[in-house]
Amino acid sequence: MISKKVREFFSSLMEASDNNSAVSFDNETEQYKGYFNESVVNKFISEGLLELVSSNGSETCLIMNNRDDFLSGFSSGVNEARLGRDMYYADYNANPFAFTVGFEHFLHMNKKPRNLIGYCCHGFIDDNTGDIHHQ
Repeated sequence: MISKKVREFFSSLMEASDNNSAVSFDNETEQYKGYFNESVVNKFISEGLLELVSSNGSETCLIMNNRDDFLSGFSSGVNEARLGRDMYYADYNANPFAFTVGFEHFLHMNKKPRNLIGYCCHGFIDDNTGDIHHQ
């Protein structure tokens, strides 16, 4: 089970886009900018998942190491939860942590299905196109 703070942090990264005011993502540099929980960020920097690019006291700029593996795992977790399967497949995923975060995030968002209307997040179905959204 992933803590609420950790799930919310990584979900904010997966929701990020170049026009999102909470967290932005730059496709060219693959940097995430936003206002994050410092203790969560520091934990994952020390574990090597993230790298700190800059911090001006409030806004932080990060790079995710092995981002493609994380995106793939997160999307797989979302997909398995959407299909009503269990977390059994996390053991077979290249990034079990990302799989679990995606799985739990989908379950959390699906508690109130109206939250999914117009929701844009990596691995979730985009209402506008009917396709899976990719960051």
